[in-house]
Amino acid sequence: MVNQRKKMWTYIFGIGLSVNVLALGFFGFNEFQHRPFPGGPQLKNVIADELQFDEKQRTIYAGYVKNHQDQSAEIRKEIADAKKAYYQFENQNPQALQLLTATYGKLDSLNYAHFRDIRGLCKGPQIKAFDRLVEQILTSSNFGFMGGRSGR
Repeated sequence: MVNQRKKMWTYIFGIGLSVNVLALGFFGFNEFQHRPFPGGPQLKNVIADELQFDEKQRTIYAGYVKNHQDQSAEIRKEIADAKKAYYQFENQNPQALQLLTATYGKLDSLNYAHFRDIRGLCKGPQIKAFDRLVEQILTSSNFGFMGGRSGR
């Protein structure tokens, strides 16, 4: 009887672990797609298409995107490590929340600089179109902030 219970708990644990791994994989995959609007195209394509970048702008923009993706991947790893340190229930780490918050701040600073660089690439009417697009991106649920402007 005891062996059957041990086997049952092993199966339950294995199933629970599998479900968690699948859920994390799903959320991680969606995050790395950089899709600002659920089910939509990748953010890098939305920006280039909406702003109607010419070939020279697209080439420069592709460099910006590559650089941003490389830097943000490093910061996202730091966020994952900080979350692991914070969510230690047996060994609480009071500084972990500060580290997690600071790391998210680094990511937001990187995103701000990236958007600033893209805006600098825009010409004429592209600037206003970019400002409208950024507002849409920032208020999309996948970008980490939900809500629109009040007074709409």
